[in-house]
Amino acid sequence: MVAVTSAQSGKTETMLDVIGARLDQRPAPIIYVGPSREFLTDQFEPRLMSLFDDALTLKNKLVRGRRMKQTLKRIAGVRVRLAHAGSSTALKSDPAALALIDEYDEMMGNVRGQGDVLGLVEARGETFADFVTGVTSTPSRGLILSRVDEETGLEFWEPADPEDVESPIWSLWQQGTRHHWAWPCRHCREYFIPRFKQLGWPKGASPTQARRDAWVECPRCGGVHTEEDKTWLNANGAMVAPGQRVILGDAGAIVRGDPPDASTISYWTSGLCSPFVSFGQRAESYLTALASGDHDRMQTSMNANFGECYALTASGDVPEWQEVMERRGVIATGCIPEGTYRLVAGIDVQKFSLYYVVRAFGARGTSWLVDYGQLYGPTDQDEVWNALTDLLMTPIDGWQIERAGIDSGFRPNKSEGGEEHKVYEYCRRMSWLCFPTKGRDVQNPPYRTSRIEVKQDGKASKYSINLVWLSSDFFKSLIMARLRTPVDKPGALLIPQNVTEDYARQLTSEARVVVEGKPQWLRRSRDNHWLDCEAIAAAMGYSFNVQRIPDPSEIEDAPAKDDDDQDTTVPGSVAPASAADGVEASAPGEPSAPALTKGGGGGSNRRSRFANRGSKLNR
Repeated sequence: MVAVTSAQSGKTETMLDVIGARLDQRPAPIIYVGPSREFLTDQFEPRLMSLFDDALTLKNKLVRGRRMKQTLKRIAGVRVRLAHAGSSTALKSDPAALALIDEYDEMMGNVRGQGDVLGLVEARGETFADFVTGVTSTPSRGLILSRVDEETGLEFWEPADPEDVESPIWSLWQQGTRHHWAWPCRHCREYFIPRFKQLGWPKGASPTQARRDAWVECPRCGGVHTEEDKTWLNANGAMVAPGQRVILGDAGAIVRGDPPDASTISYWTSGLCSPFVSFGQRAESYLTALASGDHDRMQTSMNANFGECYALTASGDVPEWQEVMERRGVIATGCIPEGTYRLVAGIDVQKFSLYYVVRAFGARGTSWLVDYGQLYGPTDQDEVWNALTDLLMTPIDGWQIERAGIDSGFRPNKSEGGEEHKVYEYCRRMSWLCFPTKGRDVQNPPYRTSRIEVKQDGKASKYSINLVWLSSDFFKSLIMARLRTPVDKPGALLIPQNVTEDYARQLTSEARVVVEGKPQWLRRSRDNHWLDCEAIAAAMGYSFNVQRIPDPSEIEDAPAKDDDDQDTTVPGSVAPASAADGVEASAPGEPSAPALTKGGGGGSNRRSRFANRGSKLNR
């Protein structure tokens, strides 16, 4: 049995109750494991003795005197061993029918080279057919996401990749039934699972004000619950696992359905449910830690106050994937929106596939996602690269992709990464369209090129190629800023109506945090490929200076022409460049002023005020 919850939620008291009940009803050897010797002798042992003295059915069964030791009690004819995580001898000394491990996350992973605490303890129960281990703790670090069950409407924690979970208790919990403590809303009567993001306080409130005015909001109807409601909420609460549903009956919660089949039953309860600490105290503690800017204090607050795993990304400013879905427009993929000037692509290379996005840019950097997807095939073979060529060379709604950046940032420790030599060879063949890119955490300027000598894989000859160096922090921050820009304002990042949830999740899969004065982008979820593609596409747009394209409303009437001029342009208008217009693309080395006038046909000398200012802008 695994229980995960916050501090001050009665974990140790529950263990004392279990010990007392087992000794009273069905005596059997018990081992209790605490995080340290000081915890055993100074805190737990006095409370255990108080239990024995206060329980009338146990008081006279305790063997006292010289045979009673501080870490070994004999009661009802059986032994109760108190051990700590630093002593492999104590953990291996006594067989037991019941083992209880308290604050598991505070224990070392390997006890003096003898193995982990849980493994050593479970070995003590091999002689008892009904042996059970109970493990409790507040969690520590981990990248944990939640997802709403479409059938029940309950939002459960998702099982995370083992590489993303540093918390030992959370790893145990997600291997079990994954029960969550759920509350019924007093307003809509539907159940929801309380967690940190349901805690609210007045906008801009100080920690002291939040302590007075904090509340918990129902995610279904927005109903507000105050501290006075907590007793009713807990009285009607229930443990619910994925696959189960719960309704509020006349006598309380009614749970229907079977939990997942597992040999471990696991429970998670939010710290908001603790009867000993108020909503306001939780909010005050979090805001105080947040104001300090200390990640260790923020982790302590999240772990101890809410019973949730902490990731550095929790302090980063990044939209949620639901906000991305709310930006969906009326245009579907495959359509070029009115106001487009440039069409670019960004490609992320994996070992067995290529992720790509195609983005159209307009005035002031406003952009539209025109296409995105994944091309499957081993990237050390030619087939998937041929498919990429077909993609890049096929016009979209009459427009041709003008520039594509391809990630060549292979890392040896990135098992799913592609081979950079294959990227270089491809970009060499497609040098007029494609450019290899590499990202750096911070770089000034954010976009620059360098000529590099590349040795062909397995061959002695070399060739030169232009490599584009990008500032990951700059372009990912630019994407987040454009995601925050209202959809009706210049510079907004817009997406089509048929975009998928997976794309939205990947676009918000990283968060920016500053650690020791340096910005870092940390993962919030495992897959981030389309975010990388969008960062490359943003860089390709930046190389065209799309952020300096003026809005048509900013352009004044063109100056008067000589009588010989054959100008048919409507005054004050700027005609977007299309695939057939023959617009000269700048070299990728330096961003240049965007060309807005059509360059083909008839000797036309149409000019806008912006085009007249081109040399000034370049200066």
